[in-house]
Parts: sequence; structure tokens; C-alpha cells
Amino acid sequence: MIICCESYLPNSGNPYLCGDTFKPADLIALMDEAEVDLALTIPAPEASLPGWAPTDNAFLKDVIERHPRILGCCHVDISRGDSAVDEFQKTVTDWGFKGLKLSTSPSETVDKLAEASAGLRVPVTIHTNGSESIYPRISQLADDHPNLIIVMEHMGYRYHVNQALEITQKHPNIFLGSTVVASAEPTVVLDAIERVGVERMLFGSNAPWAIPRFGVEGIRRLKLGNEEESLVLGGNFQRIYGLEA
Repeated sequence: MIICCESYLPNSGNPYLCGDTFKPADLIALMDEAEVDLALTIPAPEASLPGWAPTDNAFLKDVIERHPRILGCCHVDISRGDSAVDEFQKTVTDWGFKGLKLSTSPSETVDKLAEASAGLRVPVTIHTNGSESIYPRISQLADDHPNLIIVMEHMGYRYHVNQALEITQKHPNIFLGSTVVASAEPTVVLDAIERVGVERMLFGSNAPWAIPRFGVEGIRRLKLGNEEESLVLGGNFQRIYGLEA
């Protein structure tokens, strides 16, 4: 089974990759092309690129009901304080969402979200690259919430991979998402596996901003062996997200 740990669902598209519009069926088509069975999917609350319209958790809920291969990953506005925490909890307990995209901004709300996630046994996704200042913050979250499962998307790529790997080695509750890295420089993924262990690596695509089949092919070209490849492409996700039969 192949499971993507990071995809997005905006409701308009990038003509270069997806055409002038982007609908849930288009995400399913990208998954089919890469033989991806399930995709943890995040609403796009901001227009990350010109022409991409925002979506929200309620939009994603409706999509999931029609497309069960899409798994919900909540995204909330931390400026809303306790109401953001309440919304997150509702997406899990009432709507069946499987994850949370968590900010690294130092705030009481972020800590409450981390605590709630740990209590619900729901992993959090944290975006990495950019500033190296976020890695001490991620390390602190892992220390403060030892039962919280953290997936670092992009694993610090491209300039902070070492910082990402160092805190992963330090904290058993931190995992790595190969999002974009597997497509661009799969040998970086191989080095990370050698340093932190294959059980800590998850496949991610970053669809529709990146093309899932390239990410899958990047993992397969590492020639990890059947058992280890299966862990990266889906087995580790099944274990930490509680999808094991």
C-alpha cells in the first residue's frame, strides 16, 4: 500500500501542473497515476500561489465523504485561540480527520493544540525548510509533549537537513516526511534513512504543487529492498496514524 503523508486541496489550479481548475477528482487522478492508495490531505487556507483559492476544514470534510481515499488533516488559524483548538478536536472526534498541520509559532494556542493532539493520538505535520530557528522550537515541542507524534515535512530540505536529522535522532517521537525531497534529491532521503532508521521515514508528495509519481519513483530508485520500501511508502504511516488492520 502507498500512502502520501502530505497533499493539499485548493479549489483552483496551476495551469502548469493541473490545468485551470483543481477539483478533488484531479487529486484522485494524480494519486491514481502514482498508484497512491490514500493521501493525508490539508486544506489550503491561503492562496499560496496567484489564482489558488482558499479552502477550509468544512470543505475538506465534504470532500472526504465523497472520496474516502482522501484522509483529512486539519488546519486552523492559531490567532483564534481556544476556538481553534475546539475546531481541531471537532474535526477528529466528529469528522474523522487523521492529522493536524501545526504551526511552530511560540504561542499558548500552539501548545494547547499539541497537548490536544497528543491526547487524541493524532500526529501533527510541521512544515520545514526556510529558517533554521524553527528546529529548537520543534525539539522543545517534542520534549514538552513526549506522546505527541511529529512529522517534519520536507525534513529540513534543502539547507537545514542536518538540523532536522539531529533533532530526529534526539527525539523518538519525531518522524520525517520525504515530501519533495524524494522527487528532487532522493539520495538525501537515503542518507536520512541511514542516520535515523527506515522506521522514521514517510513518503509524501506535496500534490498538487508537486507530482506524486515522481516522489514514488524517487523512493523506488533507492532500491531499499521490499520490506524497507514498503515501510517508507506506507507501512510507517499505517503504524503511526493508527491505520493498521
